[in-house]
Formats: sequence, structure tokens, C-alpha cells
Amino acid sequence: MHVGLREFAPLVMYIGAIVAFVLSIVWKPRIGLYYLVPLLPLQTARYWLHSYPLGEKLVDILLLGVLVGLFLHRAERQIFDSSPLNKILLVIFVLTYLSLWQGAFYLGAPLPISFDDPRFSNWKNYVEMFFLFFVAAASIRTTKQMAIVIGLMCVSVLIVNRDYLSTVGSRNFSHFSYGLRDAGPLGYAGENGMGAFQAEFAIFLIGLAAFAKKPLLKLGLWAIALTSIYCLELTFSRGAYTGFLFGLFVLGLIKERKFLILTVVILMSWQSLVPNAVKERVTMTYQEGEGLDSSAEERVTIWEDAVHVFNEDPILGTGFNTYAYMGRVGGYTDTHNYYLKILIETGLVGLLIFLWLLGVACKVSWRLFRMARPVCDVDLYYGRELLRRPMDVPASERILMDPSGTRGSGAPCRESREGESRTGGAGNGVRRIPGRSLRGT
Repeated sequence: MHVGLREFAPLVMYIGAIVAFVLSIVWKPRIGLYYLVPLLPLQTARYWLHSYPLGEKLVDILLLGVLVGLFLHRAERQIFDSSPLNKILLVIFVLTYLSLWQGAFYLGAPLPISFDDPRFSNWKNYVEMFFLFFVAAASIRTTKQMAIVIGLMCVSVLIVNRDYLSTVGSRNFSHFSYGLRDAGPLGYAGENGMGAFQAEFAIFLIGLAAFAKKPLLKLGLWAIALTSIYCLELTFSRGAYTGFLFGLFVLGLIKERKFLILTVVILMSWQSLVPNAVKERVTMTYQEGEGLDSSAEERVTIWEDAVHVFNEDPILGTGFNTYAYMGRVGGYTDTHNYYLKILIETGLVGLLIFLWLLGVACKVSWRLFRMARPVCDVDLYYGRELLRRPMDVPASERILMDPSGTRGSGAPCRESREGESRTGGAGNGVRRIPGRSLRGT
């Protein structure tokens, strides 16, 4: 980030983290989440803290503070809401850890019992996203608190977009080259990670805007979404482009038909709307007489090889986080296809459990979308929809887990105490929805 007082920023961030950690324990657990949410995508900014004691553990320590605060204040609130997702996430937690040990024997690697072990560290980062889901659901209870979280997410995305555009905005986009691509402040998420981040958040904001009643709020959400769409355009991520268009298509099916029209317009006129470099990036995927471009061909080779690996251990796979150490195709450490990665590393058992997670998440999402929408007045479907995306993402993208976590229980939104007093008291503070309750669905 290019700020005037950049030399003081690391110290301010570090002191702020300490204060947020303490306040999460002694006052309100959600303070830690409020502080953490804007920092999650700023991977390169969090690198600044690595020179401070435990600075590289910022995310872990803040989440620990929130958890301790939740337990200390458990008399005031139920820590974890009942949810059909809880059981599935617990199964995934246990399965992946056992698979981590299996992978150690498969690779002949050290046993996964130390944080210094990179495979154990990767597993910890993976399940930490599930933990963030539970913590967000337990800490963020009212519509006002949800609005604060979403507002902080918007601020963070604006910072990401400003930094990204300051890096790539002056480049020449008359012709495509791989040198044009940049991950920006997302760091090791990579260029495709930046594209996925922008596509998801743009659709999330557009979905929110579709439900917003106030014109100024709707305009603000669209303005931020447009900055993400512009950044998405410059990531040259073809998968992210496809995901964004599919998101618009889904919005058109479930909310407003105008998004279907917008999708058609984009598909028909995109070549006249984007820089020539973007046009070349998309059209180079397949050339008649030449076939796939080198990047696409490499991925096909990786996938074909991945199928061979899967056939060797089809039931339980080779073990969690093993493919990166196999050296199968060139220097690639990832399959570039999450479903194939699941098949390779956790076998058919792991894939079926993951599909179970997606199915239940969709069911909860749809019921919440249909029944709780008038109360929450936010696009809860798209918050929950983010869980459908493969979740082997770095901390820079965990910001997108928060809106899903806040209502992942499938329970109605709780109103704030101010709202309760205005309505003359509502017992437990839950604004009831006509019809059957969603809790436990």
C-alpha cells in the first residue's frame, strides 16, 4: 500500500492487533473480527508484521482472542448455533487430519505434529477457515453487526483495488503478455486468486444492491462492485471471468431478470468493452488449426496425470497436501482443479463428503434466501453461496467466509437491543418470521 506514513503502518497495525486481542477477551469478542476482516485480503501488508514477536501469527492470535472471549462471556450468549453444517465440517476436520498422517507415510515425510512442518501448517490454515465460519456465526448476531462486517469488507476491498490499480494501472494493455499479470496485495493467492476474489466480491455486492431499498446504498454498492469488476478485467483470469458471468446468470434466475439481459449484453459486446490485451487473453484459449494455447494444454496434461494418480488410490487417496510434493508435471504443485485435488488426496470418500457439504450448504442457503430475506434484508444467499466454492484458499480470501458464517446456522437474524426496545421488547430479541423456524434445518 502506498500511504504517506507507511513506515509507521506496521507498528500501528501491531499495536492495534494487541488492543483488539485484549478487547475481544475482556469486552466484546466481535472486536477481534472487526479488526481482522479488513486485514484478511491484505497479505502483503501483513508481511510487515513478521518482524514483530508473533507477528506472522496475527490471524491465529486474533481468532484465539475471539474464541476465549466467547467462552468467557458464554453466560450472555449461546456460543455455537445448531447447524446442519456443523456435523459436516467436523467430519472434514477429522478426515483431513487423518489424511494428513496418511500423506506423511505416503511421502516418507515427518509426522504432522509440529507447526514447523509445512504440511501441518497448510492443514491448520485450511481448517482455520472452518473455524472462522464458527467464530463469525457465534460473534456476529444482529443485523447491525452484520452491516458493520460488510462495511469493513467494502473498505478492505477498496484498499485492495486502489493498491492493485496503482500497480497495474499504468501498464500497456494493447497486447497480452504474462508480464501484465499481478497478484497485487493478495500475495501468494496469485493472479488467479486475485481474479477469483474480485469476481466473488463483485457478485456479492451486486446481489446486496439488488436487495437494497435506499437509493444511496444501492448506488454505493454498485460503485464498489464496478471497481472490483474493473480490477477483475485486468487479472486476465479466464476462470474468474466465467465465474462472474455465471454469478450474474444465477442472480438473474433467482432475483431480477434484468441480470439475464445484462449477461447476454456482456456476452455479445465484451470485445468492444475490454482492452485488446483482455481480448487476446480470452481468444488465445483455442485457435482453429492450432488447438489450445500452451497454458490450457499444460492444465489438460496436469488433469490427465491427476487421473492416473487417482486410479492408484481411488478410495482414500494419497493423503492431504501430498500432490504439491510429488513433482508430477514440471514444477506445478497444484492440480488447478479442486475436485481432482480432492480425488487425488482424499479419494472418493473425501469427494463424497465435500459434495455432501455443498448440497447441505445449498439447501440451507435456499431456505434462508426464501424465508429470512425480509428480516435480514441482505443477500444471504450469496453469502452462503461462497461456501460452494472450493475452500483451499489463502488467508487473503477468507474475508469472504464472514458473511456466510454470520448466518450459516440457518437461523433468523437477531435484532439489536435498540431495535428490541423500539418494538417494546421481544423476549429473546429474535424477530420472528411467520411460518416454521429455520433453526436446525
